[in-house]
Amino acid sequence: MGLVTALAGCDDGRNPAAGTRGAGSPATPPRQVQTTRVVEKRVEQAVIALGSLIAFEQATLSAKVSGRVREIKVDIGSRVRRGDILAAIEPVDYELKVQQAAAALAQTRAALGLPLSGESDQIEPENITAVKEARAVLDEASANHERARSLLKEKLISDSQFDTARSAYLVALNRHQDALETARQKQALAAQRRAELAIARQQLADTTLTAPFDGGVQARQTSVGEYLVVGAPILTLVRLDPLRLRVEVSERDAPRCASGKRCDSGSRARPGRSRTACSA
Repeated sequence: MGLVTALAGCDDGRNPAAGTRGAGSPATPPRQVQTTRVVEKRVEQAVIALGSLIAFEQATLSAKVSGRVREIKVDIGSRVRRGDILAAIEPVDYELKVQQAAAALAQTRAALGLPLSGESDQIEPENITAVKEARAVLDEASANHERARSLLKEKLISDSQFDTARSAYLVALNRHQDALETARQKQALAAQRRAELAIARQQLADTTLTAPFDGGVQARQTSVGEYLVVGAPILTLVRLDPLRLRVEVSERDAPRCASGKRCDSGSRARPGRSRTACSA
């Protein structure tokens, strides 16, 4: 009974389970809390790198054929469109080469019995005049050979006469084969002449230099009247719309820069330099 009385006397009124509080102890107000729904959001991770703005495309246009420069229609800073004529090399020598190749092809076609001009050089070898003549001689020799064979069986001609007819047949046969081979060689020569004509025409076309894309002339490496060899530079053409950005990213940040990431250029970029931030 004494223990119970001591415990009750130690109560200071802060026990929430107690039925009564001590005198002068204020009540603790309840705290207000707010709750919200958990949602998933993307967290931006920026990688800042320095880079350079360069031309999207750049090409040094060179001479494909040798010759003297006849004209240059553009200068440094000129804006050009794809297909525009930029420069030209004197074409007279290449025009003569085209005429020479065309004449050689016409000569070969005439030997095949074809018209001097045409797009196809195909012809049956048996329809060529030389082959027709050899074939006629062969048919006659073959007929004489068969006739002599029949007469020999009937003992109406001697063996020497039969040998003469047989030899004439073999000679005619070899001449016919030779005529066929000659006709095939002429057909192959016609194909070669046509290829030479195509090359001459291409070289004539290469005397004119055209723009491969839209852009501007960055440099001019030659002048009118200068003799150029194959591969000599004439003009440097660049494409500035759009521009190409080239940046260097550290190895640590490289995994965070991948295809499809957004890149924003900084506003305090110097000429030729760009401050770029790439984020997910």
